[in-house]
Amino acid sequence: MRKGQTAMEYLMTYGWAILIIMIVVAVLFYLGVFNLGSTISQCTFPPGFTCVSNKLQAGTSKLYLVLGQGTGHPIQVNGVNCTQQTDTNQMSSGLYVSYSNYNIGSGASSINISSGASAVVADAMNISGSDYPAVADNIICSQANGLPGDTTIGASYNGIIYINYTETDTGLTRIISGTYSAAFEA
Repeated sequence: MRKGQTAMEYLMTYGWAILIIMIVVAVLFYLGVFNLGSTISQCTFPPGFTCVSNKLQAGTSKLYLVLGQGTGHPIQVNGVNCTQQTDTNQMSSGLYVSYSNYNIGSGASSINISSGASAVVADAMNISGSDYPAVADNIICSQANGLPGDTTIGASYNGIIYINYTETDTGLTRIISGTYSAAFEA
């Protein structure tokens, strides 16, 4: 009986030690400590909004972004901004790229997205085709000073994407922000 208890205590001690080691390794992976030089594209918005697809163009720092929304309201996207700047007052005062510079290729000034749908809100590569009727081709992901940084293929970018939108049924205008990390691609 005594040998069985000793064996069980031995196994439990090592089991807890292995569990703790696995948790520590998982946390380190989550924090990016084991990043092997490549940046996995991550785009995170508040609940109700998703990054369906995204790409950051090398050389120009232009953004391709398909935004999905499930807020329960149809929305009208009035502007998109991709920057490392965190002070929205400076952006709206014109010191940095502002939402008023949002220019959609077909002459439209906004993009409408029904609840539960998605649309291209930034199209650097002009690859959206006829699936999405209006696109913006001038959204540049900039540094905090408003200028593009290192835009070589493989270089990483970490910033914030701001979306200025209006709920078309309520008339409320809102600005959401999401974190964005990506590597520049060809």
